[in-house]
Amino acid sequence: MAQIQLNLKKTMFVPKFYTLLTDYSHRWEFWVGSAGSGKSYTIAQKIIIRCCREPIRVVVCRRYGTTLRNTCFSLLKEILTKWKLTPYVKIRETDMNIRFPNGSEIILMGLDEETKLLSLNNVSTIWVEECYEVPQPILEQLNIRMRGQAANQQLLCSWNPISKNSYLYDFTVVNPPENSIYIHSTYKDNPFLNAEYIAALDEMEVRNPSKYRVYGRGEWGVDSEGLVITNWKAEDFDSIELAALGYEHRAGCDLGWIDPSAVIDTLYDKENKTIYVFNEFYKSGCQLEELANAIKDMNLTRTKLYVDAAEPRTIQYFRQQGINAIACAKGKDSVKTGYQFLQDHLIIVHSSCQKLITELENFSYIKSKQTGEWTEDTTHEWSHAIDALRYGYADIYTNTKLKTISKSALGL
Repeated sequence: MAQIQLNLKKTMFVPKFYTLLTDYSHRWEFWVGSAGSGKSYTIAQKIIIRCCREPIRVVVCRRYGTTLRNTCFSLLKEILTKWKLTPYVKIRETDMNIRFPNGSEIILMGLDEETKLLSLNNVSTIWVEECYEVPQPILEQLNIRMRGQAANQQLLCSWNPISKNSYLYDFTVVNPPENSIYIHSTYKDNPFLNAEYIAALDEMEVRNPSKYRVYGRGEWGVDSEGLVITNWKAEDFDSIELAALGYEHRAGCDLGWIDPSAVIDTLYDKENKTIYVFNEFYKSGCQLEELANAIKDMNLTRTKLYVDAAEPRTIQYFRQQGINAIACAKGKDSVKTGYQFLQDHLIIVHSSCQKLITELENFSYIKSKQTGEWTEDTTHEWSHAIDALRYGYADIYTNTKLKTISKSALGL
């Protein structure tokens, strides 16, 4: 088989990771740290180096296949170009596949493609990017199905340590598997970052300490200072049993196009001022048809689904799909009032609702750049599932009747 001879200099790599590039001694590698630390780039480099050295089959995956093209696939192609390897490899754009002359192959696939997951064979290396998005049963399946012929098979997992409530904290820190290594890094380990990027992260330390804890120091998200909602806890419960007690079924939907779309399903114990969250949908770049199908899969077609009133055409589309979509009530200071409503209730989140848990642990007020004091402004990036939760109760906290959207506004 034809081999690719690499001529790489040590100065091309993040120094902290250099020895790991050709270290295959651990079955599990947990790459955990801040934004900009170079962990994803280094893993991509490591995979390409091994593919050139020996014939192996590699799977690169994320929770959703639609997120791979502009992330991992783009990263691998960038490195192949920089290393002048593109004339020697075959890149198939359509199915995101890279073949090497020695028989090595890199396959990119989403873990939402269950049939493909079940058909994996002869795989020696798996890279799970943004591993916090991947449920534990799927990660365990990947480990079981990694049965390649190459020696020293590896499962490379990379993520920002957003939430201590994630199963990943227990799995990688408290009770890690045998033959594993935990690789922590921060952006300060990466000598290739530009000054503007570093300045933005340094500013985050002052403006948003809870976010900086995760994305600046690469530490697990736990700090409650400045958090908007602290009156919540994660635990397992039986939603069917709670529904039998007569608790009110409420659901909300926050629409995003570039931002994530989120649907939150709850039961409301009004007497004890307790909200039980038992199901969620959360995805970036979600098209309306996919979102409508997700709502149907959550069995929410008959439940009143409160949706942002600023999206009348989306509400119309949902109704055409048989979904009982309702424009959520809005009034003066409704956003602030909505957060106050949530703060006044105990919120119990089922442990399976990891996206909402992540947001609750990171949704914070923003500090003034001038004074260093907390403002009433909040962090947008952690608000999507929380806004969906808030919308589901908007008719209560605005103390108004639901707004009626005119037929002309709906295009009827």
